[in-house]
Amino acid sequence: MSTVGSRLKRLREENGYSQRQLAEYLEIDQSNLSKIENDKRKLNLTLLDKILYLYNCTPDYLLGKTDEYKKQKIAFKSGKDIDLEVIAKINQLTYHLSVLRREDEGNNAVQRPKLNINLKRKFGLDEYCPIDIFNLLPQKIPNLTIVWFPMKRSVSGCCFKDEIDSIILVNSSHSKGRQNFTLAHELYHLLDNDENFFICSDGFKDEIEKKADEFASNFLMSDLALNDFIESNNIDDWTIEDIIKCEQLFQLDHNDLIRRLYNKELIDESQFAEFSFNIVDKAANLGYDTSLYEPTTGEREYYSVGHLIPLSNKAYFSKIISKGRKKDILLDIFRDDIAYS
Repeated sequence: MSTVGSRLKRLREENGYSQRQLAEYLEIDQSNLSKIENDKRKLNLTLLDKILYLYNCTPDYLLGKTDEYKKQKIAFKSGKDIDLEVIAKINQLTYHLSVLRREDEGNNAVQRPKLNINLKRKFGLDEYCPIDIFNLLPQKIPNLTIVWFPMKRSVSGCCFKDEIDSIILVNSSHSKGRQNFTLAHELYHLLDNDENFFICSDGFKDEIEKKADEFASNFLMSDLALNDFIESNNIDDWTIEDIIKCEQLFQLDHNDLIRRLYNKELIDESQFAEFSFNIVDKAANLGYDTSLYEPTTGEREYYSVGHLIPLSNKAYFSKIISKGRKKDILLDIFRDDIAYS
């Protein structure tokens, strides 16, 4: 008969996590985790909740009362430095969705846009104008929720989808420009592949990630828009002033822009190195707002927009969930302003 400790150890090993990673996520010493896995120390309720969300399992499974367990299908694109908080958060939100959808009559599969060259046109966009991507996608992707919160620096974002709902998590400790790039990158995963759950970072670049990066860069500023900018600004040799003007206009990630220009041989190696440093000071001295290069702070550091908010309201008014459950959902997506209104 398996024990709580043995099941906990098996779950950790099956998911490829080290004791160090799990102890860091649980905010306990590794030695204490070892004792728990060897049944020499009991789990408290706080640790139990965190473990249930991390592994997407029930208390009955962990306590050995049932053997029913379905492992979440995850495609890791973040190297070895996995952020377990991200995995737990997406499992927490998908659990809320399962509760909200359980008795909802509108549980029909959605038709998401096709990932092709006509995507911008279907979104009502032309090839030349800047994109307000954070406001655009909740309008154009059915049942999408976007959530911001700080993650490990190595992790840029995460996405989940099923036949009905989709979620994108964005690392708010990255710059605004990087967040724009991340959202476009995760859009590629939502529209292109069959995986349920992707976690992405700068430290892992397989072919899928390279395609997602290329899509994100071109979605935010197409080659036509880039060529038009060059022509309109009479650029023969790029300067830092041109770089900043371009990324401010299209709200681009600075590193992605200079890498793209370098790959297109529009700047050389020495220019790439020169343009890589002190971008905030350079933008400030040119009179630009520097928020594009800075992480999200204040009330938007933890925030969300999208479908999960009206869905929870609908479920409450339809008596599918209690007022307390609705409050818990809104707090879990960092909308305290609505939860306490």
